[in-house]
Amino acid sequence: MPFRLALFRAAEGLGSMHTWEREHREPLGTRNQVRAALEGILPGLRWEESSERLFASGAFDGEEHAFEVTLFGGADEILLEIDVYSGPPAIRAIMSGLGLNYCQAQESGELYFPFAAGQHWPQAPR
Repeated sequence: MPFRLALFRAAEGLGSMHTWEREHREPLGTRNQVRAALEGILPGLRWEESSERLFASGAFDGEEHAFEVTLFGGADEILLEIDVYSGPPAIRAIMSGLGLNYCQAQESGELYFPFAAGQHWPQAPR
C-alpha cells in the first residue's frame, strides 16, 4: 500500500482530478452519513476523532490492518471524497458499497483501477 488514494464519484471519462478546470465530484453525504455507510460495508471499524477529521482502521479479508480511512470535515459537512490507504480488495468493497467510480492517488493524480487489480497493486511490495 504505497500511497493514499481519494475515492469519489464523478461522470465517467473525466480523467484525473488534477486536470479538471472545475469541480466534478458528486456529494457523498454528510460526514456522519458516510461514516454510517462505511460501518455497514466494513464491520469492526475502529474510529478516532479529532476536530475536523474522523480516522478509522480495520481488518479485511483476514488481514488485521488492511486499510485506513480518513473523513475530513465537520459532522454535518458534505463530503466529496474519502481518503483511503489500502490494497485493492478493501477499496473494491468501499467503492461498490458507496457507488464510487474513481480511485486517484492524491499526490500524483494518477488514476488506479482496483477492479482490474488482483490482491495487490502492481509493483507494490508484498
